[in-house]
Amino acid sequence: MGSKLTGGLLLLAGMLFSATSMAMQTQNDDVGALINQRLSYMKDVAGYKASNHLPIEDLHQEDRVLFDSMLEAEKLGLDRESVTPFIRAQMDVAKAIQYRYRADWLSLPETGWKPQPLDKVRNSISVLNSRILAAIRAGLSTDEACADKNKFIQQLNQTHLKDSDKELLWRSLGKIKLKNDK
Repeated sequence: MGSKLTGGLLLLAGMLFSATSMAMQTQNDDVGALINQRLSYMKDVAGYKASNHLPIEDLHQEDRVLFDSMLEAEKLGLDRESVTPFIRAQMDVAKAIQYRYRADWLSLPETGWKPQPLDKVRNSISVLNSRILAAIRAGLSTDEACADKNKFIQQLNQTHLKDSDKELLWRSLGKIKLKNDK
């Protein structure tokens, strides 16, 4: 009986610590670092699509991402209309990176590397989308939502990411508001 009780208490303590840790992580997440992490998956997405002869642009998937992001934004108390351009900007930048990888591979195919399965990558991106929106919400609550443009720009360091992509992300991020802000 004692070992069952101890095991149960350890499990409960672990779950509590995990939830507390995740809450603190979300609070301390840096929007720029999270966006950079999201963009780091674009090589895998491009590689998977190339090896499976799939187009880069997948409007059905983009609609799902936008829909899910809008639901998440509303739950977090973000203004839906102000979030939409940011979500679209992330998707447009992601597609641009994929196109640039594919263009490179036309003349110099990637060797010794295999992309992760697309469903696994999309799940990881979905989790990051939620973390990005939560970090934006936390920042807006404290008036610290990406206050430092230079830091934000420096955090975005993925291959095939252009300065114009970074500016697009920065501008669209700066337009996000809380639901009740005018």
